[in-house]
Amino acid sequence: MIVGQRLETANGEYALIVKYEAWSTIENECKNAYDHETGGILIGFYTEDMSTAVVTEASGPPSDSRRGRSWFWRGVADLKNLLARRWALKQRTYYIGEWHYHPIFHIELSGDDLDQMHSISQDSNYHCREPIMIIVGRECGVGRPVRALVFPRDEAQIEFKTQIQEDVPDDNRRT
Repeated sequence: MIVGQRLETANGEYALIVKYEAWSTIENECKNAYDHETGGILIGFYTEDMSTAVVTEASGPPSDSRRGRSWFWRGVADLKNLLARRWALKQRTYYIGEWHYHPIFHIELSGDDLDQMHSISQDSNYHCREPIMIIVGRECGVGRPVRALVFPRDEAQIEFKTQIQEDVPDDNRRT
């Protein structure tokens, strides 16, 4: 994943930018988890024209999360309060998806990953019709394997592929 660069789906309909601060949290959580799965939520905003999801923050696993070598269940402890605090800020941010670490070199989404994300896109409590999922693998000497996908409501998931050399200004947001 190239931090700060714009990734697009092949059809150009969706775009994603992951800011350094968010990626730094994900990277640290992956290092700390080593051979166990882990994850958290993605917080950010959409650009004014709604074309791009910008991830400004990633949470670690909530305290009630559970994990093993080949499974992870993300808890919910304090997420409601965290998201309420982010929503109340002058520069509002909000839930836009999930991130998940698989401690292997070649990453694939599990059936549980896919089911969870499709469920989130349908669940009005999340207020997120097109959640993003970032799956991160184990460090392999030349970086970490990373896959990022969007899960549009009532459609199949779409993977981000194309890198566009452009960054989005922090003030280009829709609140």
